[in-house]
Order: sequence, then C-alpha cells, then structure tokens
Amino acid sequence: MTKADVTICIPTWQAEPFIERTLACARAQTYDKIRILVSVDRSEDGTEAICQNHAKQDSRIDVRVQKERLGWSSNSNFLLDQVDTEFCFLYFHDDIIEPTYTERLREALDQYPEAKSAHCDVEHFGNQQRIEPGCTYDGTAAKRLVRRLVGPGSAELLRSLLRSELVAGGLRFPLIAGDGFWRCRPFGVNVIAAGPARRVPEILYRRWHREGSLTTTWQTGREDALIDGQQQSTALCLSIINNLGLSQAELQLLNFCLFISTMTRTRRQELRLKADRLVKPEVISDAFRAVQFPKDAANLDPEILGWVLDAYGTLLLLEANHALRQDDRETALASVATAISLNPGLGNAYTVLGKILESSGLKQGATAVRQRLRLLQASEKG
Repeated sequence: MTKADVTICIPTWQAEPFIERTLACARAQTYDKIRILVSVDRSEDGTEAICQNHAKQDSRIDVRVQKERLGWSSNSNFLLDQVDTEFCFLYFHDDIIEPTYTERLREALDQYPEAKSAHCDVEHFGNQQRIEPGCTYDGTAAKRLVRRLVGPGSAELLRSLLRSELVAGGLRFPLIAGDGFWRCRPFGVNVIAAGPARRVPEILYRRWHREGSLTTTWQTGREDALIDGQQQSTALCLSIINNLGLSQAELQLLNFCLFISTMTRTRRQELRLKADRLVKPEVISDAFRAVQFPKDAANLDPEILGWVLDAYGTLLLLEANHALRQDDRETALASVATAISLNPGLGNAYTVLGKILESSGLKQGATAVRQRLRLLQASEKG
C-alpha cells in the first residue's frame, strides 16, 4: 500500500444520519496517499458501527472510539495528536468535500513551499446559502494578521490543509469558555502567524447548516458567557501576536486591529442578545483601555489602511445602531459622523444615517444632512 502523506481527521459524534456520506467523500479522494483517521466521541446512536463497517472495507480508515464524551475541541485535538504524516486537515462530520479536494490543496502547497496552509472557497448550503471565497495571506506576519483580523474575505481556516509541522509545533484548539466559537479565532491567528496561506479559487468544500448541528450549540445566549469567551480568546490572540518579535509600530497596528475584530463580534452578539448596555472594551482586555488609531496611519500601505478604515467604520456603525435602539440619537449620529469622516465611501453609513433621521422625524435634504455632520465633526475637534 502507498505510504500516506495526508491525514484526513474526522471528529464525529451522534452522526448516524450523515456519516456514511462523509466517509464516502473521504474515500473518494483522487489523491490516494491518504490516511482517514476517525474519532467517534462517545455516541448513543449507530455512528461507531457505520465507521467500523467502512474500516473493514477500506484499510486506509482508522477508527478510534472515545469512552468518555470529550466535546468538539478535545476530540479534534485528540486527532491532531495522532497525526504522523506530512500534511493533515480537519473534515467536519456533516459536510461534503469534492473528490479533488485533497489533490488541489496538496498541489498548492507543492507549488508554494513557503506556504504553511492552503484552503479553498466554501459553499454554504442548508439553512444558509452563500459562497465564501477564500483569500491568500502573504507578505509579512503583520500584514497577514491585519488581513486575518480586519481584511476582506477572511476565509474559513478551520478547513485548511496544514503542513503538519504546525501541529508538531503545538497548534491545537484552546479549551476555553464552554467550547464555543471563541476557540476558533486563536486557532486561525496561530495558522496565519505561522506563515503564508494559499487560496485555491475553487469550491471544493460544502458546509452544511442545519438545525441541531454542533455549531448551532457554539453560539451563546448569555452576556456573561459572551464576555468570558471574548476575554479568554483575546488574551490568547494577544499572546500569539506579542511573541512574534514585531516592531512597536506593528504591535500598535495589530492591537488596534484585534480591538476592531473583537469589539465588532462583541457588538454583533450584543445586538442579537438585545443587550441594554454595551460592554466597555477594557472589560474585554486591558490592552484595549487606551487603544487608539495608529499614529502613523498615513504611512501605512494603502491596501492595509483601506482594510482598517472599512473595519473600523463597520464597528462604529454597529455602535450607532445600538445607540439608536436606545433612542440615543445624538450618540448614534456622532458614531456615524466619525465613520464617514474616516471613510466617506462607507455605503452602509448612509443607511444608518437614514434610520437616525427617520426616527427623529426629520425631513432634511442632503445639504442639511451634510451641514449637520460638519457641525458635529467641528464640535468633536473642539
């Protein structure tokens, strides 16, 4: 038998209705130097029997059965602990991969030996239907991380083909805050900090959104859990960034980008939870207490500056929407004014502005709106 150099890691639990399809997709890969490693978290259905039956049919399949319930992160970490091939990737137990998935991503890493990971575009189906394009992360560690935190096309790095040297170096999912979404961001930051990532511009992975999936349980319904998760996730990301040996200017920029990324997710969750008050940034991390826009922003690469301005504007608009929901129109308008002053092309700003005017019962033309914005900006400078 050909010696494997790619391990397909499949963490599974209570997967009887769909694990047949998952294993069939793994077995149908056109790249034949694979090992299919399955960890069945303690289940009460027929998942184990189905996996064992496939293992009898295909010697490439290695099934491990957990005696105690581990949870998604620990089950995935168990699989990563067993990797002994040059490459590996995690394959979620209810998704679909095309037959050429491994082959195309493996080719990308062969073509770009400096890259530490490769990923493809992802099609979401089921309860959500959209295409999520990947993106190539290149350049310095600082530029790669800025793009990861605030840039467009952030990509789903959980499904990357990884050089196993990352795993040997300790890449794992942190066990924080109830095994929710929080553990994914430090994982992605670690992957991008390790080196460049290549995009294969093809839809080779299909992610299934369904009721009752594990990922539906990752979303918190409590404000205290939200804060706890963000605190722990942010602390881990800061630790990764601070250990890269970057310049003071790069650290200041990345701290600001981490602030934007963290508070944007926090504000979105607060809006979903209909929170009465917004948590202060310094509650999430003391590093955010005195965070400020980079002093040398004018000297930044125009592409990086554009990413930062767009992302910061989005955060300000989320805060404007919250203020508007609390009938605090002046605060909402000030946030919109700041967003527009930083980035006049931020289209969503004018949508939020329209909501503010409508809620105020104002029937003002564009000239009056611009004058109001100028007055607010002048008062802020004063």
